[in-house]
Amino acid sequence: MEILLLAALCRAPMHGYELKLELQYKHVQWWAKCEHGHIYAALARLEKGKFIREVAKQGRRATARVFAITAAGRKRVIAAVDALGRKEDETYFDVDMFLAACHLLDRKQALDILEARKAAVASRLGEATQLEAEMRPHVPTVGRLIMEHRIAYLRAEIEFSERCIEQLRSERQWGAFLGGERIEEFVKQTRVPLERS
Repeated sequence: MEILLLAALCRAPMHGYELKLELQYKHVQWWAKCEHGHIYAALARLEKGKFIREVAKQGRRATARVFAITAAGRKRVIAAVDALGRKEDETYFDVDMFLAACHLLDRKQALDILEARKAAVASRLGEATQLEAEMRPHVPTVGRLIMEHRIAYLRAEIEFSERCIEQLRSERQWGAFLGGERIEEFVKQTRVPLERS
């Protein structure tokens, strides 16, 4: 949640409702483990840690607290995104979290991380394929199915990494999709479907 909030605040200062809209727009519950109800608790932790600060409202709701990222918050989220892209996936959505915020890194750095990830997955595929060949005669059907699933997953991850690298390399602009545009205005104008909270 903290990475998602800090990455959103890198784009523009926002209040809690805008941050919730941004997460609903991105449909984060589909690809990340986060609950919209945890936004305010995470904001409180980030503010206490001096990673965000309250700023003037400038035309927003009178009761809403508007937050902006601090230099320490920007440093923290960039380090977290870099580390997330470099570590071996612990969950299926680690790469999705990286992709959601990779625009905070230099494009070359993001592409290098994806290239290294692809190489690491290819290495794991080689090990899994060799192990599967050695173990196949000695495991029951369910064991073979599990190994086949792992190999298929690793192959799909390599293909996905290749597509990510190709598409991010050819992207004309590098940065947040909405730039500094207010999410409330974007949602009103486009009527984009939002995730239900």
